[in-house]
Amino acid sequence: MSLNKEAAKQVLAEINQDELAQLACDLTSIPSATGQEKAVAEFILNWFEVNGLKAVRQEIEVDRPNAVGILKGDGTGLSLGFNGHTDTSFTGTAEDLRMVARVESDSELKGSIKDGKVRGLGVSNMKGGVAAFMMAGKALRKSGIKLKGDVILAAVAGEISRTPIGPWQTKEYRGEGVGTRHLLTHGMHSDYAVVADGSDLNVVWAQNGVVLVKISTFGKAEAAWGTKRSEYPMEKVNAIVKMTKIIAALETWAAKFEDKYIYTSATGPLFPKVNIGGIEGGAPYRPNYFPGVCTIYVDVRMPPQVRPVTIKHEIEMTLNELDMDYDLELYKSLLGHEAKGVEPLVACADEVHQYLFGEKIKPETPDRASIWTDTNIYNEMGIPAIKIGPRGKRIGPRNEEIEIDAMVKAAQIYALMALDICSRERSQLK
Repeated sequence: MSLNKEAAKQVLAEINQDELAQLACDLTSIPSATGQEKAVAEFILNWFEVNGLKAVRQEIEVDRPNAVGILKGDGTGLSLGFNGHTDTSFTGTAEDLRMVARVESDSELKGSIKDGKVRGLGVSNMKGGVAAFMMAGKALRKSGIKLKGDVILAAVAGEISRTPIGPWQTKEYRGEGVGTRHLLTHGMHSDYAVVADGSDLNVVWAQNGVVLVKISTFGKAEAAWGTKRSEYPMEKVNAIVKMTKIIAALETWAAKFEDKYIYTSATGPLFPKVNIGGIEGGAPYRPNYFPGVCTIYVDVRMPPQVRPVTIKHEIEMTLNELDMDYDLELYKSLLGHEAKGVEPLVACADEVHQYLFGEKIKPETPDRASIWTDTNIYNEMGIPAIKIGPRGKRIGPRNEEIEIDAMVKAAQIYALMALDICSRERSQLK
């Protein structure tokens, strides 16, 4: 189906650049760390109601909602869902000192508009994308054009890569898809979906999976003073020293893994990645003892054809060669996916991109495509989904900025994709 050019002009006329910038700024000014998304969700729900969209509040858990807006069609056509997360990469609190060397002031992290950009914590990842599809939904409603299928605008909680482990068990550590999984298991299905996470407005529909691994080594918790190394060899009694050997072996395996499992997708290669991202060991207040336990936490990004049991097997085979006692536990496993049946949606995105900007849409670059986003959950559940979103950049340890023009372009893409897809009869579903 070709894009209705006259209808497209009507819709585009309703996208206001200043209003979009202010909306992104307002969203960014509301703190919404993982697990603390309530305030921003309530703002979005109110915005949907004020702007004539059906507002649906989905409680994932107490005081942790998804905010969904629906522009109803007449029921005869295809539906299109838009998805973006409201939680931010950093918390905006002193907790971030575990991740960065210094932190900005609260005022620096609030939303602001300057030099054609919106700044603040979370505006690039990814409140700019959320604002863009909210504005697209409003433009479609204000245009007065009657659609055949529903447009679903889902601002979800809990996408950022945080996983409960050890003492970190509260909702502040339940991320990596909990909002979208709840969304889709509680009725908000659509025929197709667009995830608005940052991609520089490029397109991708294959992404990596995730496995998180906890590995512990064990020593002999006794006083170190007065001992001789010949009688107390460190590689036998000191769990931290033992862990250095584990790490060396893992790094050797990781280099081979990253070369072996490169995945060729329709939009280009996906690169695997292994990262030792956390370590605990010994007692900082009592370093005169040999540490009895040392633990590392490993993030493995695996392309669609690799499964968690493969990761577990390869790591165990690697560590067994050390002839050393250890404990290994997988505490997160999310599969990678490449979308099936996505061709009509990709063709729509390309046609809209050419109409707006005079050129074909580009595939996402491999380094940016080789991540996990909520796109995978749609494709896991059989809903053909692509990722297209505006992306800014980090301008401080935690602070971000995004070009207003990038958000406007995203809103235009979303509005016209919805106009096209949701004007199609259900008989056109392939």
